[in-house]
Amino acid sequence: MRTATILLRALLVVATVFLTVTESAQAQFGKNKVQYEEFEWKYVQSKHLDVYYHQGGEYLAQYTAVIAERELKKLEQNFNYRINQRVAIIVYSSHNQFQQTNVISSFLPEGVGGVTELYKNRVVLPYEGKWDQFRHVIGHELVHAFLNDMFYGGSIQSIISNNIRTEIPLWMNEGLAEFESLNGYDVQTDMFMRDITISEFLPSLEGISGYMSYRGGQAFYWYVSEKYGRGKVGDLINRLRSTGTVDAAFRSSFNGMNVEEFSKQWEKDMKKIYWPDIAKYEA
Repeated sequence: MRTATILLRALLVVATVFLTVTESAQAQFGKNKVQYEEFEWKYVQSKHLDVYYHQGGEYLAQYTAVIAERELKKLEQNFNYRINQRVAIIVYSSHNQFQQTNVISSFLPEGVGGVTELYKNRVVLPYEGKWDQFRHVIGHELVHAFLNDMFYGGSIQSIISNNIRTEIPLWMNEGLAEFESLNGYDVQTDMFMRDITISEFLPSLEGISGYMSYRGGQAFYWYVSEKYGRGKVGDLINRLRSTGTVDAAFRSSFNGMNVEEFSKQWEKDMKKIYWPDIAKYEA
């Protein structure tokens, strides 16, 4: 039953940039995906990638290949892992064209900036007019494709044949994608975390969900890298891969602390960061 649940979740949608999987699925009811353009697809190849583009998108495809290869090289160094399968990236020249994709069957609302599906480990991206945003989305979705290859062999077939049971929590998955693609902390996440911490809305790690998975997950990895060193992030992910459970990975990586114990320390330290006076007193 647990394996079936993992497969079902993987088949739907692995990740989006701004909305969670559940929100995207709920938005599908009562909406039809209309395909009103015909696309003539071509592709460019790089060392690890096949980047598909339609008419007028050759430059976007070349840019995508350069950025994605650079991001992939960084990930391979950070996690000491090399992907086994080539990754397909499908680039649309606008969000309206992106919404017509048949790679993902569900309707893609305005807030979705990119998606990675596990069945064939394909990344689908729209260019929306801002190069910095586009670079971020490329890096974000490539992390998901990288984790799909690292944990699941890059396909649903691999999960089934190898009976893979490891499930990455949403906050760890989306948080890592934000942390890696933004190279640590950024102003948006800093403001968000400051607000919820000072307002006493900071949840435990296991209580993180929805949009908080992006911001809170990113803050978690930033905290780990600041306190234990950048290499500890890769160490935690590799231990999750080898142990198969989040709790075992935390115990192995953080001197016997389970997720609940680590979460309490994280919450206390985040309050010290945003409430400096707290650091002067004992708990």
